Amino acid sequence: MDATQKSLPLGVLPTQSFSTEQVEMLGALERADLWFVEERLTRKQGFSAIRAQEAILEFKRYMTLVGLGYRGLGMISPEVDEVWHAFILFTRDYAAFCQAAFGEFIHHVPRTSRDESPPVGAERFLQAYREVFGGLPEIWRERIGTGRTSDKPSGCGTEDCKDS
Repeated sequence: MDATQKSLPLGVLPTQSFSTEQVEMLGALERADLWFVEERLTRKQGFSAIRAQEAILEFKRYMTLVGLGYRGLGMISPEVDEVWHAFILFTRDYAAFCQAAFGEFIHHVPRTSRDESPPVGAERFLQAYREVFGGLPEIWRERIGTGRTSDKPSGCGTEDCKDS
């Protein structure tokens, strides 16, 4: 049986087709137990347990897109970005997570007020997310509804997020 015919992790649309390596990456992301990130979010950031779990799932989905080769993705959810910030504080765990899922460290590069290029990552993210997962959960739509997807400075994403 082809790896793409099996049930896909993290809610990936069944219409997607992936290599065996990509399916393994998806599995590694889904299996990652980020209990310590959830704990930090609930204790330090005031997230409810349910909201923290939702944000962690969406962080894994965001990282899925990165692992599948989508580039220049903006981070349009402050809560999902907060998962990333909390996770990075656990440096060894974050580095091990990146190595297990991607074979390399994934850098987080926020936009700053000195960035000259306009943020284009929000639209790239929306298109990629819809392709791979379908409709956007509320945690992503909340920011879009406020018209804040292109504020400067804003959360950005991966090291290549400034590419046009």
